[in-house]
Amino acid sequence: MKNRIKSIISSESFRNFLIRSLSTAVIIPIAGYILVIGGDYFTLFIAILGALMIWEMARAIFGAAHSRFLIILSISFGTVILLSGLKIGMLLLCTVALFVLILFSIYCLVIKQADKITKFLTCSLFIVIPCILFLWLRETKELIILFWILSCVIATDIGAYVVGKIIGGVKLAPKISPNKTWSGLFGGVTASAFTGLGFSVFWMEKHFKFVCLSLLIAIVAQMGDLLESRFKRKYSLKETSNIIPGHGGIMDRLDGHMAAVTFIALINFTSSQMQF
Repeated sequence: MKNRIKSIISSESFRNFLIRSLSTAVIIPIAGYILVIGGDYFTLFIAILGALMIWEMARAIFGAAHSRFLIILSISFGTVILLSGLKIGMLLLCTVALFVLILFSIYCLVIKQADKITKFLTCSLFIVIPCILFLWLRETKELIILFWILSCVIATDIGAYVVGKIIGGVKLAPKISPNKTWSGLFGGVTASAFTGLGFSVFWMEKHFKFVCLSLLIAIVAQMGDLLESRFKRKYSLKETSNIIPGHGGIMDRLDGHMAAVTFIALINFTSSQMQF
């Protein structure tokens, strides 16, 4: 028994687990505090996260050789997100965005990688739009709504991981993400549903609506995860970066959150029955 415990403690997976746990213990309180205080600090925080994700995505598409270009590009897109959150005016925002786009296109022509412009701009929409919608939700909705969305995504990840490891079974999308299973998806959806039920009982009304939305959040979050896995597989990446010890890149951690935030924001825009 002692030898078994020693072997587990000395294993690579256990060390990775410790690193992930320590990173999580540091990140969650900081991110939670910034989310609570909101305002310009939260806007800056989201802009930084957006810039880092743009950097990760651009590095995969253009290659790590263009390091200075990637840094300038990520800062530029982060600035667009920041200006949108600070409400500096649509005309100025469009001017800055157009200026960034023109410089980006010229540089791609110079380095003879113009064929990658469309790929980058298309992928950047999956980062910039969710970041702006995140800022909009924080500004216009009660804080508990954001905590509900984020908690459902976290519950989905945990439920999918635990149930998938215990039960296993048929793969969900073997060509995209070999580790995901249908049992894991069921576990994630169930965990998210119970999370939504808990929020609705203690803090919200309309229990059935929030449970159903929590179910959908789990599915959408898993779709976002699969989309990011498809992106990494296309560019032969295991992780988008190593920014977060034990976790990988920002995109690796926020793919489901971005999908869920976009989903709830779109529902709120399009359906008068789903106003929060």
